[in-house]
Amino acid sequence: MASLLIFVDLPPPTEFGGVVLDKVDVRRISIFKFLGRINVKFKARLFVIFIFLSWVCPPVAFANSVKDAVVKIFVTSNRMDFYRPWQSLGSSGKTGSGCIISGNRILTNAHVVSDSTFIQVRKESDPKRYTAHLQAVGHDCDLALLTVDDPKFFEGISPLEMGELPNLQDSVSVIGYPEGGDKISITEGVVSRIEIIGYSQSSRKLIAVQIDAAINPGNSGGPGIKDGKLIGIAMQGISESQNIGYMIPTPVIKHFFNDLQDSHYEGFPIIGIDITDTENPALREFYKIQDKIGGVLVTKIIPYSSSDGILKEDDVILEIDDIPLGMDGTFEFRGNERLYLSHLINEKQMGGDVKIKIIRDGQEKITHVKLKSFAPLVPLPNYFSKPSYYIYGGLVFTVLSSDLLSTWGGRWWEKGPLDFLYYLIGTGRLNNQSRQELVVLLQVLPDDINVGYHDISNEVIAKVDGQEIKSFKDFVLILNNNKSKKYTIIETEHNLRIILENTDIEKITAGILKRNNIPFQYSDDVAEWLGVSYPKSLAPEEVK
Repeated sequence: MASLLIFVDLPPPTEFGGVVLDKVDVRRISIFKFLGRINVKFKARLFVIFIFLSWVCPPVAFANSVKDAVVKIFVTSNRMDFYRPWQSLGSSGKTGSGCIISGNRILTNAHVVSDSTFIQVRKESDPKRYTAHLQAVGHDCDLALLTVDDPKFFEGISPLEMGELPNLQDSVSVIGYPEGGDKISITEGVVSRIEIIGYSQSSRKLIAVQIDAAINPGNSGGPGIKDGKLIGIAMQGISESQNIGYMIPTPVIKHFFNDLQDSHYEGFPIIGIDITDTENPALREFYKIQDKIGGVLVTKIIPYSSSDGILKEDDVILEIDDIPLGMDGTFEFRGNERLYLSHLINEKQMGGDVKIKIIRDGQEKITHVKLKSFAPLVPLPNYFSKPSYYIYGGLVFTVLSSDLLSTWGGRWWEKGPLDFLYYLIGTGRLNNQSRQELVVLLQVLPDDINVGYHDISNEVIAKVDGQEIKSFKDFVLILNNNKSKKYTIIETEHNLRIILENTDIEKITAGILKRNNIPFQYSDDVAEWLGVSYPKSLAPEEVK
């Protein structure tokens, strides 16, 4: 006997085709028994409708179990102020979505729980909020795992199973708790594109699934569902466009889980090269690859990266792990689909080996690159949990980072200092001077010791007492070790010289901190470099 599984919630009583039905929740009704209560003419119409729906509509029996596994996340956060690095911006609240997976864990976005000080989660079927804890976070792939200590939270819940990367034109349901209401929301969309894009949380370029379902604030962290399985996590949208949303697909999620097998997250590797295409016939002839198919030209090796000392400028990369590359740097992914070569690197873990076939000086050869942890000269967003800083004679120094640039607000890439942006998006990012970090002077806290320098701000530091600066640690140690000299000479990249007298500079600095209500002279990492057990406070006994 054929049967129909109905998921409806009709207000009682309801008239349907001349028959009064009671309120239905979820119950199995025999089609023929149901049709027996209806006149023959309507019966025929209804039977045709049932047959049509069973053919065009996907099964919905999983709906309730999937909905039960989707949770609303309540977060209290307190982000650090990267321009005034001794303080935070203050507490604020936000909400997001997440889904319960195996092992009594909740998968969500990193940006939902970033800078969190307190997290709660709530199921659709239970009004109680449960306290959650951050178990792991990967800002580069915008994923995070939460746990809940109370086992009652997971009672009666079937965790979501992991699916595979969807195909183009596949139908996907996105479930979550977007702004505009407190109840769970389900939207339908179609996979319209699969490509490498920049993740807004980190600016890392990873594979993503584009769908035509709206992903609004609050949807972030919610699951994308196909055939009852998790095939992605809602991540971001394009505010200027309608119904363009992006999901983090299962290859990225699985990489995240595999990375955490040793309970330590290292992130997605970066090979550290700049490349250009080889479409021009004269270029291909010049590099002796006119008889080859595809290939990309290496134009720059980034210092300290995995490729440094292995690959060379003017190498032509033909294959990565025996996979041929096109002239445009793409490779055959699935059938007629193509992805950019960075995906081949992103699939690997830190410490992994990359086999590369190259043409060097006209000769074909095989080389191997071992992937290691690496940060660009200007670290990507959320690289630091707390900014490093050092205050000396009222001068506030820190490390240039994307997070610092974001303090210039919306469209900071247009508003930020040009000297800073040069190293992030200009040719300065190529790091021709082989520096590990950029030290910047943010501002000057006025005092007699720094008279004449009060208007100086946002300068990149080049030297201290004639010594070139390669990292923030170098800068701090050189500055600290030279206090015995009569003067400290700090030079910026614009050849500006700041000369400070070192006599009683520690006492003077402590007084400046006290007047400006700054609790510590430097950050925790600087304290470790200087060999002290805690940062220097603002109120030493000799300061009155």
